Amino acid sequence: MSAPIHESRTPEDALAPADAATFLGVSVKTLANWRSLGQGPAYVQFHGRRVAYLVEDLTAFRMANRIATASGDR
Repeated sequence: MSAPIHESRTPEDALAPADAATFLGVSVKTLANWRSLGQGPAYVQFHGRRVAYLVEDLTAFRMANRIATASGDR
């Protein structure tokens, strides 16, 4: 869904992939697959290698993929 975001944030402002996976209820491998396919939540890349996820991006991704039932939002 989103390309990497290169910002001046520090690693302390973001979650490691394992924590992000737990937050979303998916595996670390799923997050890695989504990144390689250009899908999934936005992420931050530090020094061209280290990947981390901002909580606000994970929350936005979760809300964007929310499916309301016919009986309404619950």
